[in-house]
Amino acid sequence: MPKSFIFVRHAKSSWAHPELEDKDRPLNPRGKSDGPFMARYCRQKGIVPDRLLSSPAKRAYRTAKYFSKEFKIEITKESDLYFGHESDWMYLINNLEEAVTMPAFFSHNPTITYFSNKLGNAFLENVPTCGIVHFESSALNWSQVGDHNTKMANFYFPKLVRQL
Repeated sequence: MPKSFIFVRHAKSSWAHPELEDKDRPLNPRGKSDGPFMARYCRQKGIVPDRLLSSPAKRAYRTAKYFSKEFKIEITKESDLYFGHESDWMYLINNLEEAVTMPAFFSHNPTITYFSNKLGNAFLENVPTCGIVHFESSALNWSQVGDHNTKMANFYFPKLVRQL
C-alpha cells in the first residue's frame, strides 16, 4: 500500500515570557484554539494518523497532544524533530514500522518548510503555525520513501481552513 504522512508545524506560541528557553515556550491563546481545530479538521478530511512523533519542545508537544486526544493515540518524543536536519527526519520516516499507515510529525520552521519543498512537488514559501502538509508516496515500504517518489497531496492551515 502506498505511504502517506503529514508534517504539522506547532501551533502559535507565546512570547509573553522572553526569559524562557526556546524549548519551554508554551502556546498562546490562538495556538490553544488552532491545535484542536486542526486536529478535528484532519478527521473531517479523512486524515487519521495512527502514529504521532513530536519534537520535545513544549509548543510542538502540546500541539501533538491535541491530535493525541482527537485520535486516541500516544505521542513519541523525537529529539531530531527539534531543529534536526532533513536527513534526520528522513531517517525517522524510513525506519517506521510497516504497520504504521499515517504518521504525523510535529515540529518547527524552518525545517518543515525546507523539507516540505524538498519532498513535495510544489513550492511552499512558508508553512504557518499549525500548518499541515500532507504527503503521498508511491513507495510500498517506509524504507523506500524519498524525494523521488513523494509528492505533496495537500496543504492546510488555520487561516485558510477557517475561511472555507
